[in-house]
Amino acid sequence: KQCRTCKGTGKISRKYSEGVAVISLGDERLAPQRTVIYIILAVVVFLATTISCVIFLYPRPVTGISRTLQILEAKIARNETKLTLGITVQAHNMNFLASHVDAVVTSVQFQNRQVGTNDTTYETSRPSIKARGNTWLNYTVSTIYGRESGSQDIYTYCCVVRWSLNFKVLVASKFSYFLSTSIEYNDDKYLFANCAGVRRESDGTCYLNLIGTE
Repeated sequence: KQCRTCKGTGKISRKYSEGVAVISLGDERLAPQRTVIYIILAVVVFLATTISCVIFLYPRPVTGISRTLQILEAKIARNETKLTLGITVQAHNMNFLASHVDAVVTSVQFQNRQVGTNDTTYETSRPSIKARGNTWLNYTVSTIYGRESGSQDIYTYCCVVRWSLNFKVLVASKFSYFLSTSIEYNDDKYLFANCAGVRRESDGTCYLNLIGTE
């Protein structure tokens, strides 16, 4: 575009000369005002935004911890025992964004022997855990005991003494977080399963059914 005053000639006619001032390029009035302040503000805003993103998005632990253990179904005899155990796992998300459950493996040990495992992998419809929140997950583990692997002890505790059984529950969890970040967590603890409700039949065998199916 041409200059409207000189029409591209580089000369100003006399009729415009009174309204035109020639200022040196080095004049301080042409220098940008508050440049340093604007630069400092931009740097401060950038750093604050970056630090906030790091604080809020940095992956924190997501835990899966077994909380309760219950006998859902039982057939207890001196020589062979079958138990269906219900395990409740608390998935806790410490992040500021939601996470998802990818897989949970629950294992049960009795008298230092592994007696049952539940391996659940969520291909679709993954349970979500809200930010800074909890999700409760329920799993069942079927276990079988022989006379050599604790059936006699279970019979004594549940059918005779009517006490509780002590199991070691191991939970291996896998979660996904922001941008498919994978988080794994392992937990193990001893939990008691109450034998209350077990009924003893005339043949000496004890039964319990909280599932509702025979």
